[in-house]
Amino acid sequence: MCVDGSDGFNLRALIQLLPVILIILLQFLPSSDPIYALSRSYPYKYKFTTERGVNFYVKSSKFEQDYPVGSVQRVRLEKQVENDYFTILAQNCRLEIQRQQWGFIKETPHCDMWQKFQYSPAW
Repeated sequence: MCVDGSDGFNLRALIQLLPVILIILLQFLPSSDPIYALSRSYPYKYKFTTERGVNFYVKSSKFEQDYPVGSVQRVRLEKQVENDYFTILAQNCRLEIQRQQWGFIKETPHCDMWQKFQYSPAW
C-alpha cells in the first residue's frame, strides 16, 4: 500500500495533460477542405465559371471528371458557389451603405453588383 499519495498525483497529472494530448491527436486527423474557393489562392488554382458568370477555383485538375457539367453534383456545387457569392456581395453592400451614410464614400460598387446579380436570370 502506498502512503505518500503518488498514485493520486499521477492520475491528476494525466488528467491535466489530457486536453493537450487531445489537441495533439486532433492535429493528425484529416481535415476536409472546401471543394472550391471564390478567390484564387493555394491550393485552389483551377478556374471555373458558373452559368451566371461567377468565377470559382478548385484544387483538383480532375474536377471536371469528378463533377461533370450538367451532373446533379455540379449543378448543386455551382448553386452553392452562387449563393456564397451573393451572400458576400450582400454583406459588402451593407458595409458600403453604412460607410456612405457616414460620408466616407459616395459610390457603392458592391451594391451595384449585388443588384445586377440578384436580377440576372436563373436566380
